[in-house]
Amino acid sequence: MRWLLVFSGLIMSGIWVDLKAEQRPPELQAGQSILVVDQTLTSTGWNPAPEGQVQTFEQKLAGNQLSSLASCSGTGAGYCRYDYQRSNKRLVVVTVPAPQPNQAGRVARWWMESVTLNPAH
Repeated sequence: MRWLLVFSGLIMSGIWVDLKAEQRPPELQAGQSILVVDQTLTSTGWNPAPEGQVQTFEQKLAGNQLSSLASCSGTGAGYCRYDYQRSNKRLVVVTVPAPQPNQAGRVARWWMESVTLNPAH
């Protein structure tokens, strides 16, 4: 019986660690190319999840056709937002233009938000 309790505790601890890991944002770094970040995120289970349709001018400002592109600012610093989702978490990645015009945007900041899942869909 004692072994069963120990074994159960180990299993529960492992599950708890996995649940805690799901709550942490992925390891990103400021200055990374959004193309590299997108490839890393999609290969680790994050799905592109913009809430609306992006405009053609936003794709032009972003300089890419990534399906995670949610929006781009037409003025100022040229921020672009990319949205990803895994389970009930949304990851928002904001980029700034790269130093060279022919390069992809660079990660400026990121954060996670909780998403309410709709069981009807």
